[in-house]
Amino acid sequence: MVKYSCERCGKGFSQKSHYDSHNKRKTPCENNADKIKILIDKAVEEKFKKLNEKLIVENEEANVNTNAMQQQKKQTNQVKYIDLFCGMGSFHYSFQKLGFKCVMASDIYKPAKENYKKNYGVDVLGDICDIEPSSIEPYDILCAGFPCQPFSQAGHHKGFEDSRGTMFSQVMRFVKTNVPKIVILENVQALLNHDKGKSFAKIKTELENEGYNMVYKVIKCSDYGIPQMRKRLFIVGVKNIEVTNLEKFFDLDDYKKTNTLTQYLGRNFEKDIAYTLRCGGKHSPIDDRHNWDGYWVDNKEYRLTIEDGLKLQGFNDYNFVGKQNEKWKMLGNTIPTIFTEIIGKQIIKHTSLSA
Repeated sequence: MVKYSCERCGKGFSQKSHYDSHNKRKTPCENNADKIKILIDKAVEEKFKKLNEKLIVENEEANVNTNAMQQQKKQTNQVKYIDLFCGMGSFHYSFQKLGFKCVMASDIYKPAKENYKKNYGVDVLGDICDIEPSSIEPYDILCAGFPCQPFSQAGHHKGFEDSRGTMFSQVMRFVKTNVPKIVILENVQALLNHDKGKSFAKIKTELENEGYNMVYKVIKCSDYGIPQMRKRLFIVGVKNIEVTNLEKFFDLDDYKKTNTLTQYLGRNFEKDIAYTLRCGGKHSPIDDRHNWDGYWVDNKEYRLTIEDGLKLQGFNDYNFVGKQNEKWKMLGNTIPTIFTEIIGKQIIKHTSLSA
């Protein structure tokens, strides 16, 4: 029976004399307690090391999964839009800066399609009449700068009797099928009064019949930092979305800014505000009523360049390709990007859609 144990090595003795003799040895016994402590400490250290490595791996995997989930959520929540009658891409130019994603664009003008593809990497579909709305992935916003010639001063004022006027019916085909939360329509100011207001009333009625609350306003480039006389009518309809102060959607005082041609284009223009860029009439005599590209600069006649036209429509850093006449046609037909940028920002401000 063990009565005595060595405190150093742990050996047991039944008799005290043997225990005393053990303690009086010339060569002390090994301190097993220290060995055991070292072994235990080492084992504990190894255990903690493995546990820590496991936690690091698990945390890294969790971070990867979290990031993937956040990215997936971001993509799921990303504001999506279609760009009908897209032209050279004013809506895309502004909306991509706001984080919106284009899921479909269409236009029938080949040079415009080529420029859209080159600048935004999107393959543009052709005639809107040939596109099946149900084939498009779900989207939030429908953008349509539908043909303005049937309503413009430059056209023959035929309105919906013109074949191009029926393009609004094509727009409504998408609205009725896809039911976007927001519809943005752009056209000339003359649409408001065309056919004694009946054309505009038709648009308003059709949108309201589909359940859209509508606001509209004519806005002018020169009020918002681009010195051009260009005015455009914007119609915004909203449905199935939370909206804050829709009646104040077109309160745009925060965006107002004044610029002169001299400040904006860096030349000493006699005129402060540019004429509206148009598709026809280029190179008309400088004093002719059809002139829009000729100006007096330092008492010399100056004609706008393509670079001037791009800037007057708000396109900076745009890779413009094509023939000169094609470029001027696209510039004459496009929407100034200051307009589409403001509309996008107002959507974020007044609705629950956000990038």
